Amino acid sequence: MRALVYDKYGPPETLRLEHLPQPKPAADEVLVRVHLASVNSWDWDLMVGTAMGRITSPFRPPHKILGADIAGTVQDIGADVASLKVGDTVFGDLSEGKWGGFAELVCAKASALAIMPDGLSVEHAAALPQAGCLALQSLRRRPTLGPADAVLIIGAGGGVGTLATQMAKALGARVTAVDRDEKRQTLLELGADAFIDYQTTDVTSTTERFDLIIDVVARHGPAVYARMLNDGGNLVVVGGTVAALLQVAAFGWFVGRRRQQKLELLIYRASAADNLALAERCLASTLTPVIDSVYPLEGGAAALRHLGEGKAIGKVLIAPTTSG
Repeated sequence: MRALVYDKYGPPETLRLEHLPQPKPAADEVLVRVHLASVNSWDWDLMVGTAMGRITSPFRPPHKILGADIAGTVQDIGADVASLKVGDTVFGDLSEGKWGGFAELVCAKASALAIMPDGLSVEHAAALPQAGCLALQSLRRRPTLGPADAVLIIGAGGGVGTLATQMAKALGARVTAVDRDEKRQTLLELGADAFIDYQTTDVTSTTERFDLIIDVVARHGPAVYARMLNDGGNLVVVGGTVAALLQVAAFGWFVGRRRQQKLELLIYRASAADNLALAERCLASTLTPVIDSVYPLEGGAAALRHLGEGKAIGKVLIAPTTSG
């Protein structure tokens, strides 16, 4: 099989296309032919070796092949697998396993995968898992979210943000999206009520107060967010600098306690059940993943660079194979 591999942290050009032996699924795994895989910021962190990417493996990459989100067709099954069969079309997030989605074939735990519902496109299936679950799990941190709430989404133009914007609007909330100006029109079309260009405006200087802040690219300590929240408001930090994440995780509860605010770092869990729930929203036309671009496997370095430069609107996909 063909695969994008790397063995040291570095820029996108560190990735190289190689021919590797076909993997064999373990007893609880299935072998999947990957039709599409999506690129996430976690792939970027693990490729270049940011502080976040090196947390579990400081000196060398923990995975030879990146790629967590996949959509494809089951080619073989392990001896203990009863939930899937050869020929099933599946999708899921492999980040709690061995990764490996940027390849023509990958072995994945059967429990990480869901069967693609009829009518769900392979593009949407590949785009949903990690970004969709992060958005869904962030919104769940404020279970009463509704028309009375004002929501601020920082980093709204990426995979998580474009999905969170739609889901918050579906609940009736007023959404302010923050990103670079070239993403303004897309976010307004997705339902955002207001837009802030972070390149020209310091979002922390806004006089508006919010009931929920979702920050995908956090750069601030908890006291800054607390000033931007209403009493009883929620902050959910999805990603950002190590300093910001650690400060929110360590001191968010303390900073927010006086005004009954909850300032939290999201502890993400991949979920096949959540993937199916997201797929149902797509089929009901209440959620539509934004597909920025699709690259062939040999264009994987370009795909990662496009994402890493912050220019992608929604999801960037890689196509290892075009048919089952």
